[in-house]
Amino acid sequence: MPAQLDILALEPFYGGIRRAMLDTVIRCSRHRWTLLKLPPRRMERRLSVAANWFAEQLSRHWSGRLDLLFTSEAMNLASLYRLVPALATPPSVVYFHDNQLPDPQRIATKPRPTRGSIGSKGQLVVAPPPDASLELVNLNTATAATEIWFNSVYHLKTFLGRATNLVARHPELSSHNPMLEVTRRAHVMPPPIDMNIVPHVKASMAIPARDPKAIFVETRDADLRLLNAGLSMLAGRGVSFRLITVGPVEDLSPQWPRRTLSEADDFGQVAALWEAGAVLSVRPGAACDYQVIRGLLAGCRPVLPDRGVYGELLPGSLHAASLYPATSAKGLADRLQEAIQPVFSWHPPDFRQSLKHFEAIAACRAFDERLEQLVVAPKG
Repeated sequence: MPAQLDILALEPFYGGIRRAMLDTVIRCSRHRWTLLKLPPRRMERRLSVAANWFAEQLSRHWSGRLDLLFTSEAMNLASLYRLVPALATPPSVVYFHDNQLPDPQRIATKPRPTRGSIGSKGQLVVAPPPDASLELVNLNTATAATEIWFNSVYHLKTFLGRATNLVARHPELSSHNPMLEVTRRAHVMPPPIDMNIVPHVKASMAIPARDPKAIFVETRDADLRLLNAGLSMLAGRGVSFRLITVGPVEDLSPQWPRRTLSEADDFGQVAALWEAGAVLSVRPGAACDYQVIRGLLAGCRPVLPDRGVYGELLPGSLHAASLYPATSAKGLADRLQEAIQPVFSWHPPDFRQSLKHFEAIAACRAFDERLEQLVVAPKG
C-alpha cells in the first residue's frame, strides 16, 4: 500500500456539518483528498440527479490514481456506479450524516393526506415525500458501498430499523433481503470536529460579554413550528429573550428579536456561541449536532430534545435539567425559561473529556486507519 492514499470525495450537499467535517478531514488526514462538491440545496434533487452531474464532471476532468471513493448518503451510489463503472473497482465509504429512509411512524395509511394535513382525530399527519421512488435510494447506496459509516449510535440503530421496515414493505426484496450484509458493513465513526476553533475564537476575537437572554439556534432541518409555539409561550410569561440563528428563517416568526448568521461563517458562529447564554436545538431526530458540541465547549447552557443523539452528547447527570419532551412546546418553554432565568447558577463542566471522540486529530486518525484497512483488504 502506498504511504498516502488517493481518495476521491464527492459531496452533493456541501454545507453545515458535511462541509465542516470534510474541511477538517482534508486538513488533518495523512492521505491525499480530491473534493468535488455541490451546494446544499434540495436534498431530493441531490438524490435524483447528483450521480449524473458527478459522472459528467469525472468523465471530463478526472484522471490519475484512485485508491478509495468517499461520499455521503446524499449520493445515489448505485446510479453513480452504473454511469461510471470504473468507480466500482476501488473500495467505497458512504458517510451517513443523516438518512432519507421513511420513518415507519410517520407513513400515512390510505387514503394518503397531503403533507401536513389534519387527521380524523385532530392529529397532524405527515405524508411521505411526493416522490416515493426516492425512499429506496439510501438503501441502494448502502448495499453498493464497501462500508457505511454513521455519526452516532442513535443514527446507526435508527437507520437499521428503518431499512428493515422498508425491506418488509417491498415484497420484491424478500427473496434477497440485504439487511444482513448492510448490518455487517455498518460502523459508528464520529465526525472529526475542529474543537480548537472554540478557544481560538475566544482568544482572537472581540466578543461581547455573555448574555443569558441570548439563545443560539440552528434552523436548518429544525421544527420551526414547535420553536414558534415555545417562544410564544415564553414571551407570554413576560420572559425577554433574543435569538441568534444560523440557517433559513422563512418559517420563523419575525416578531422575535434576532440576528442571523451566515452558514459559511464558522468564526462568527463560534463567537456567537461564546456570546449566547443557551444553545437550543429543535431537531428531535438529529443524528449528530456539531453546533451543540461547539456550544457545550463554549459554556452555553444546553436546551435539547429528549430524542435523537442528544442523550449521547450529554452526561446522564445533565439529562433532567437539559432535555425537554421533543414534541412539547410547553416543555420547550419551561426549559428555556430555566436557562434564561436560572434558579441556580450554571457552572458548565469540562466537556472535552466526554466529547473527545469528536476531536479532529483523533477522529481523523481513526478515519485514516480504517480507510487504509479497506484498501489493503482482499476483494470480495
